[in-house]
Amino acid sequence: MISSGVLRQKLQSLQGKKFTGRIDIKNSQGKEWRLYFCLSRLIWADGGYHPYRAWERLLNKYCPHLDHHFIDINKAKEFECWNYYLIVSLLQRFLITKEQALFLVNERVKQILFDIYQAENKDKLNYDLVLVEDNFPEESGLRVSITMLKIETVLTSVESQWRQWENLGIASFSPNYAPVVKNPVLLQQKFKGKENTYRKLVSLLNGKFPLIELADKLNLTITKVTLWLKPYFEQGLISLVEIKDQPVQVTLIGISNHDYKITKTTHQQLIICVDDSLQICEIMEHIVTEAGYQYFSIQNPLKALSEILKRKPDLIFLDLIMPIVNGYEICSQIRRVSALKDTPIIILTSNDGMVDRVRSKLVGASGFLGKPIDQEKVLAKIKSSLRSNNSLKSNNPSQTLELSTETGS
Repeated sequence: MISSGVLRQKLQSLQGKKFTGRIDIKNSQGKEWRLYFCLSRLIWADGGYHPYRAWERLLNKYCPHLDHHFIDINKAKEFECWNYYLIVSLLQRFLITKEQALFLVNERVKQILFDIYQAENKDKLNYDLVLVEDNFPEESGLRVSITMLKIETVLTSVESQWRQWENLGIASFSPNYAPVVKNPVLLQQKFKGKENTYRKLVSLLNGKFPLIELADKLNLTITKVTLWLKPYFEQGLISLVEIKDQPVQVTLIGISNHDYKITKTTHQQLIICVDDSLQICEIMEHIVTEAGYQYFSIQNPLKALSEILKRKPDLIFLDLIMPIVNGYEICSQIRRVSALKDTPIIILTSNDGMVDRVRSKLVGASGFLGKPIDQEKVLAKIKSSLRSNNSLKSNNPSQTLELSTETGS
């Protein structure tokens, strides 16, 4: 019975003890899993089969619109729980929502627990409790907690799935193994008159995709896919094979320690953001480059005017509150340059008051944008500002000639 399983006993023994640490679990073949706890609540689980493939699968499933170029795998590899660190990093940079982060954590924890239940069904596992005093060290990647899951709640959900697998007679089939056609001639006879279905089946059952990934490709549950293939497994027409994990191959963009950085894209318009906050600059970079504009960020306000003069942007986002030189001063300096006197300048601030708005107008600001940064508002401000500026240039040919002459110098 599930209720008497070793895993449940171990986890239940932690409840009420405010345990912070992890449980290392290993089978006789050397396969390892790790469960992480904070105050006897589950915060993460890892190890087991194909951690890189599992990570890529979960991202594709729950964050389908995420640009993978913003994932810093190299930096993450420095941490024990590299994938958890990445989830926190993506969340903090507003590249995924809190809801998506919770889905990623919950799904991964449940996958690991299910694998452990299945391993218990086949083998005697070794459990080792590792206590951590106060909090996890920096190198663990667990210093920031996304969620703390109740042990009983998670166990109940996973046990329900495992009980279903046992009742359906598929407990011996691992979701982490890949199906491959073993006897194509006999299998084709089973699909007589359904040649298209057979061809599609053979193309998928090539030993490259584990059952859990195959289920996603077919837009079905893992239970349905395994149950559908069960007769063919039992008849020896299809077999399950173990496959190796493949590290995710990604062009990486990490956090830069430079005062500024530039990302070139497809449009000619260049947008500059002057803000001493690295996080704000990265959020703006994502929004602006996703929309197809060139982007340049400046974190050191002392360098703002010289860089703006050198690059002559089409639009400037300017933080109001910065050390040494504030946004009012920089805006006033920009407006003294003839080539930049009509360049749209949007003030960024968390203090959206009437006094700031009036003062910003007096120093030549074109508009105002409140923090926290909202993607739709940023894009709307970019479009309206560039449209107004283009209209101004078309109505003043002499000004356009002057600017183009300076750009070429």
